[in-house]
Amino acid sequence: MHEVIDRKTNPMANIVNSRITPPLPEILFEDECTKLLAAASNDPRTYLLFLLFLETGIKLEELFDLKISHFDFSNKYSPEMLVKHTAKKAKRDRKLKMPMEIGMVFNDYVGRYEVGDSLFPYSQRFIRYLITETAEKAGIQKQVSAQILRDTCAVRQLKRGEGIEKVLQRLGLSETTWEDARVKYTKLAKGGI
Repeated sequence: MHEVIDRKTNPMANIVNSRITPPLPEILFEDECTKLLAAASNDPRTYLLFLLFLETGIKLEELFDLKISHFDFSNKYSPEMLVKHTAKKAKRDRKLKMPMEIGMVFNDYVGRYEVGDSLFPYSQRFIRYLITETAEKAGIQKQVSAQILRDTCAVRQLKRGEGIEKVLQRLGLSETTWEDARVKYTKLAKGGI
């Protein structure tokens, strides 16, 4: 049985339910990305870390799941990385193209740090420290985090002419979040980078 709402006696009946949109995140400009990579270039671990975030848009959690076997350098002009998930999130598995320069940095890092199967066998705290320290060295005044780097990657891809659907797939977002992400990244891309 459905109850009829009387607008005169129910004070809630006239309240309009509108969706609240969160503020846009602060992303990095292209010159800031260049400064970050320059500051990270003294250490292959830090440089690889920033390349992965800025060029692939992976999440911090995905970084820790990366294995050496997830990288394919068989075509040196078009290296790829597999982002692999388990259980329910397996549908978010994706292959991502990477810049050519990543092969040399990858090999340098793996050799210098004697990396085993897990590509980044560090704590989240340590990775956050590397990000913050590098941003300070680069003279970046903004707060830099893995999420800011991910958002910056998405906007950079749009600015390079990649379609929004392809960018959202690259990020591994579930289709239920696409509309919010589409609005956010489209607005950010219109802002200048």
